[in-house]
Amino acid sequence: MDARCEVDNRVRVLWILAQNPGQLTPSSALVKELKITRQGISKIIGNLKDEGIRISSVPQKGYVLEGPPEDDRFSPSWAEMLLIDSKLGHPIFHYASIGSTQAPLKEMAAQGRPEGAVVVADEQTSGRGRQSRRWESPPGGLYGSVLLRPKLLPRMVQAVNLACAMAMGDALAELCGIGCEIKWPNDILVRGRKICGMLSEGAVEVDQIHHVISGFGVNLKVTPILNDPLTEATSVAQEGGKVPSRHHLLSHFLKRLDFYLGTLRMTPKYFMETYASRCCTIGMRIRGTWGDNIIEGTAEGLDQDGSLLIRLEGGDVAAFSAGDIKHIRPAEGR
Repeated sequence: MDARCEVDNRVRVLWILAQNPGQLTPSSALVKELKITRQGISKIIGNLKDEGIRISSVPQKGYVLEGPPEDDRFSPSWAEMLLIDSKLGHPIFHYASIGSTQAPLKEMAAQGRPEGAVVVADEQTSGRGRQSRRWESPPGGLYGSVLLRPKLLPRMVQAVNLACAMAMGDALAELCGIGCEIKWPNDILVRGRKICGMLSEGAVEVDQIHHVISGFGVNLKVTPILNDPLTEATSVAQEGGKVPSRHHLLSHFLKRLDFYLGTLRMTPKYFMETYASRCCTIGMRIRGTWGDNIIEGTAEGLDQDGSLLIRLEGGDVAAFSAGDIKHIRPAEGR
């Protein structure tokens, strides 16, 4: 267990039990390690069971971890245990239903909570995408947000979106076995259909990024109806991929996100090259819109801050940093 990770005793107890799954862990070992009473241990075990984690109690002896949460229930303690050596994912708050997972983290950020807090919900009733579009979030997906305080120059805040996209793309490929592409800046596509949407909101000043809250919605078992006539949705199940537990998908995503944010900070040029190699928008004829403005041309690459570079009809190159991008099919571009 990494000493730098501040986790509560629920997660520490679970981590100790997980070292010997299916075998007895003596109560005395938990008391010695955590330096709390047997009554305290018993209360923690009860809380873990309430999260759906299968733990057997052996009177006067100890406890046996029988397995992960039952019936696809989400256990914040189990997810944190998988992230025990990561600085992201502590603490994790879980809601059965919430308007938007962004909202609680905005309050936490304003109160000064450190980087790494995560909110996960079984469903969102007011989920949003870019341009304030409604994002359907029915039960059967992974919906959450993470609080970040990246040590980057303010002009690089857009690149956090790119890091999120690569991290989730990695997680889906590794756990689900499906090939993903990234539509600039952070939509995850499978065969041109949207399987994951993301939204980042932040507090940024001229000389400092105070925080970024990055929300994500992954379609696992169900394919929602999108409030966007130009975009077709899909899901892991629809694509024939292996549907992972939400715990494992979340932990893979956060670990990869930590990696990519470190890469962005230390080697930004390499980061942009890596993203560009995975972005299906580059090389496409596209139409970009923001407000009442429209720009059309060919996406040629990325600026140093992650903006999309678009070659216009007259030959000039414009940097597109915010708004909607549509890939134009050849028939539409003639």
